[in-house]
Amino acid sequence: MKKTKAIEGSELDPWTLFVNAMRAPMTRDRYQTRVAKFFDFVGIPGKTLEQNARTFARKGKIDINWALSNILKFVYFQRGRVDKKEITGATVRNYTKSIKLFCEMVDIPIPWKKITS
Repeated sequence: MKKTKAIEGSELDPWTLFVNAMRAPMTRDRYQTRVAKFFDFVGIPGKTLEQNARTFARKGKIDINWALSNILKFVYFQRGRVDKKEITGATVRNYTKSIKLFCEMVDIPIPWKKITS
């Protein structure tokens, strides 16, 4: 069976894999917003979320320590916001879940125990 061009072009696209991993529209919207804030924090260059996702996935696969370092910086920043009572601990957990799903969908092997412990 021959694949269509639309499927071939989007099959391994990081953003498409991430978005299609969620069924519920509300979950999808919230996860997209959280990952977008993470990409902004990291300073990923790009005009769209799709470009940011591709850039982070490419760099993260090449250098796992770079990806881990940026995730840790983001989580530590958010934990600082919890200490200041700007956000709750559950919010940090939700950010982590969103980033974790993205990394899992694009096959970036992050040692999550180092982050969530």
